Amino acid sequence: MIKIALPKGDTQDAVKDFLTSRGLVFEGYDKEARAYTASASGSQAVFSKQFREKDIPIQVSISNYDLGLCASQWVEEYLSLYPEAEILKISALDISDGNLCVLCAAGEPGNCPEATLKAIAARGPVRIATQFPGLAENYALSRKIPNFRVFPLWGAAEAYPPEGADLAIMTVNDSGFPALNGLRIIENLFCGQTLLIANARMFREKDLSPILGSLA
Repeated sequence: MIKIALPKGDTQDAVKDFLTSRGLVFEGYDKEARAYTASASGSQAVFSKQFREKDIPIQVSISNYDLGLCASQWVEEYLSLYPEAEILKISALDISDGNLCVLCAAGEPGNCPEATLKAIAARGPVRIATQFPGLAENYALSRKIPNFRVFPLWGAAEAYPPEGADLAIMTVNDSGFPALNGLRIIENLFCGQTLLIANARMFREKDLSPILGSLA
């Protein structure tokens, strides 16, 4: 049996439409469904379960599931923490998951990332609020921020600058969102997409072609 972890949440409808377009109909994979499991129509050899996207790389890495579909932000976050994890990125689906951005308060000085970060760092430790602590630490090190603190959050990082944090690293889905929350984007780290991932060992040892032939 092939086990696939499917995302629930904002991209669920788009993922469901994509799966259907590839001939994979998971009965019960619906936002309104009470059950977390869904069966593949016409196939007894495929089992699926819905997870929060941040949990899918974990489930795939520890081989609870052979395959998973989730936002690239969560894959990159997990790999930043566990670079030797048994995760293989197979392909990107044509489903946008927003942009992972670094934001600051709209009133911060500087007209480029370097100038803004230098001005913020001159005041003391740079406080970074985020759901992506691994990527935040990598960012701070890559930008050579001399003194920083990362505050891991469950969500709503936009609420922290400027009082509770100097920077927020988060997914932005709406171009008007930063200004609405009194923020501005310092830089865009990458464009998020839904990724098809596999457990590397299962990919080598198990016949996943019934699903991969349709998805990849």
